[in-house]
Amino acid sequence: MAIAGIVLILILLLLGAAARYFFRYTFLRSDKPDPWNDGRENKIIFDRAFFERSDREAMEIVSRDGLRLKGWLYDRGADTTVILFHGYRGGPEEVSGIASHLYEQGFNILLIYQRAHELSEGSSFTMGCREKLDAADWARAIAEKYPDGKIVLYGWSMGGNTVMGAVGEDLPENVRCAVEDCGYCDLGAQLLYSCERAMPKLPCKGLLMRLLDLYCRLSKGFSIYESRTVSLGRCRIPMLFIHGTADVIVPYENLDRCYNACAAEKRRSTYRDIPHVGSCGLNRERYFGELDAFIRENTK
Repeated sequence: MAIAGIVLILILLLLGAAARYFFRYTFLRSDKPDPWNDGRENKIIFDRAFFERSDREAMEIVSRDGLRLKGWLYDRGADTTVILFHGYRGGPEEVSGIASHLYEQGFNILLIYQRAHELSEGSSFTMGCREKLDAADWARAIAEKYPDGKIVLYGWSMGGNTVMGAVGEDLPENVRCAVEDCGYCDLGAQLLYSCERAMPKLPCKGLLMRLLDLYCRLSKGFSIYESRTVSLGRCRIPMLFIHGTADVIVPYENLDRCYNACAAEKRRSTYRDIPHVGSCGLNRERYFGELDAFIRENTK
């Protein structure tokens, strides 16, 4: 009996260690030494000159769990501000080209660092689970700064999940519409898919995801099985959903799930043979034409 107890304890310790390893592998803080070198294979549009403009204004909020979150505001005196949310282990630099375009179209821009990325505090992030509340708080900060202004939310990849979570929260009335590009619907399903791609020979992946979820629930206070179908079902602002069919990072079928779950006025845009977040760079004219039209239509 004693031996069986020892074996059970060892098994539990091993499973706990595995869950902790996967948590650290997946959610640990991201500090990129040179954020301008990533994304070239998808033709992501960078605009370093815009990003580093001398007239940008530092902004900061404190998250509901006490983290100091940072962002850059590019104020051109417009009545509409677009808040942009970057992707997994990325930074606002990766959406600088989109921000630059929207700035030239006459909008104020807020580029934020999601929690545990670069300038923002946090030892780990949650891939949308807590970030959705951060996004709502950023919108509230902009609404307080510009009480009569309008707000647009934009996010891609993990940032798309953040935005889709935020639209189910209590947002200021200033928020008029939202755009997501290549976001995933269910974090748990996305992690399992990524695990299968990265470690195809690893056994019991489903069990490992359950252990990871248990670890996240008990020690971090969130669940990886949070689905965006719930938040999108509460959405009350127009949404634009974008995805490329050749996306091997976040499968294209996420577009259908997210679009169908959205209870508000909605629009979808499919880009044939385009990889993850590559639509803006590989079909720039169409992408910006659709993006500009959607934003202007909903911020008149």
